[in-house]
Amino acid sequence: MKYRIRLDTMSDVNKFVKIATKYPGKITLSDGENFTVSGKSLLGAMYTMEWDQVFCESDTEIYRLIKDFIVDESEPNVEE
Repeated sequence: MKYRIRLDTMSDVNKFVKIATKYPGKITLSDGENFTVSGKSLLGAMYTMEWDQVFCESDTEIYRLIKDFIVDESEPNVEE
């Protein structure tokens, strides 16, 4: 599943990485075009703060885990 998310502050980054590292599956963050980093990497997640948009992808459904970071909860911009 793929969701557009926001990681605007270091607090957001820390919270996201803390959630991601507890998840047993693969989580990646991308800019949607060129760059992809591990969602479990603090340094990688910090790097995404420079991107115009950030997408979170996982091999299984993680909406309930990352719902606080999704850009628009009413229409979560889901792509499969």
